[in-house]
Order: sequence, then structure tokens, then C-alpha cells
Amino acid sequence: MNKETLLIDQGNTRLKWMLARGGELLAESAGQGGSREFVDACRTGRLHQPRSILLSSVAGNLAAKELADFCESQWGLNVHRLKSAEQGGGVRSAYAEPGTLGIDRWLAIIGAVGRYGKPVVIWDLGTATTLDAVDETGQHLGGMIYPGPATMLRALDRDTRLSVPEHLAGAAIAPGRSTASCIENGVFAAQIGALNQFLRHTTEALGSEPKLIVTGGAAGEILPLLDFEHIHDPWLVFRGMLREGIR
Repeated sequence: MNKETLLIDQGNTRLKWMLARGGELLAESAGQGGSREFVDACRTGRLHQPRSILLSSVAGNLAAKELADFCESQWGLNVHRLKSAEQGGGVRSAYAEPGTLGIDRWLAIIGAVGRYGKPVVIWDLGTATTLDAVDETGQHLGGMIYPGPATMLRALDRDTRLSVPEHLAGAAIAPGRSTASCIENGVFAAQIGALNQFLRHTTEALGSEPKLIVTGGAAGEILPLLDFEHIHDPWLVFRGMLREGIR
């Protein structure tokens, strides 16, 4: 009997998915892309019949329903869509209205605490970049949200007449010597500058340095520039899904 759980992370711009068995992620099953790539993975057998399906979605109710309807028609299973809560996984939300905290952020927080302990800071680089902190008691201290690297590029391309590069290719925090390098280095500096401010504030509040866990699709572009200790874990949301899904 198949005992695998299908985990689906539906973001603003793409889907990510992975199978888990016995509380452990099966990294070889990981995939990402748009709806077409997910459907192809299901119909070609790369994602076989799961025992259960967990969904994290920030893409809106209509997109989440369409995805759930497809999964239900494909496998005859109800999809369990996870929601942010007042507490879970040893963490208490800082939000006065916990349900308004993005489910991907909430699950990444829970995944980081469950895997790496407390206190901890989670830096998630995606369409939006988010920062969240948890103290040694499991209290979420709040966070920050700002445009992710690619979003910054698109905003400059849309709202200026600069020659904006399509992708971030450089890896430096220094004055550039072309418009492209000035833009790239400025985007990197903005991302890391916000992180430094957040870490400084959090360290002062805690009285000690928290662990820094880095995740998100744009992390690979930024990691070479970090000159302090950190852990890169691309599966935080999936780890949080497993912890919340088995409650």
C-alpha cells in the first residue's frame, strides 16, 4: 500500500511539489514549474497515486480550487489546504489576526523551528522577500516583506527608461561600472541591507545571535554574497507542511 503524501506549494508565480513518506521528504521527487508541468508530472507517472495531499497556496482561492479539483479528479482524494493559525509547531504567531499571515511564511517558520530550533531568523527570497524571527520561547516576533530580486528588476524595467537586465547575473556589492552592473549590485545590496537591519534589531531584542536559515527560489543568487554563518534549506515550506499536516 502506498504511504506517500503529496505536498504542493502553490506560490505567486510557480508551483513546487514533493512526496514524503514516514515523515521524511523524498528529495528525488521534487519538481517545480507551472500548472502544465505539474499536470505532466501527474499524468506521466512521475507523481504516482499518493495516500493524501496537502496544499499550501498563496495564489488565491480560484487558483487553489482549480488545483485541488484537478488532484481530486486525478486521484479521487480530497486535498487538505493548510491555513495559518494562532499557534502550531511550537510557534505562537505575532499577528493579531493570525489567518492573515501568509501560509507559506507560516509554514516556513514552523519548518525552520522544527528542523533547526530556536531562536531563529528565516530569510525567504522569492517573488517577495520575507524575514521572520522566532525567540527562544517559540514566540514569533514579526517580520518584514519587501520586493524580491526579480520583482525589483521588473519594477525598474516598468517604471524607468533604464536598460534593465532580464536576469541577475552578477554577484557583487560594489559600485557598478555599467547601468546593468549598477542595477544588479543595487538589487543585491538592497536585499542584504534589509537582512542586516533585521538581524541587528533581532539580535538586540534577543540578546544573542539567532540562527539564520535561508530559503526561496532566489536564494542561490544571493548566497555567494553572505559573509556570515547561515544555513540554506530550500524545503522549509514542505517541512512545515509535514508538521502541520500530521497534527
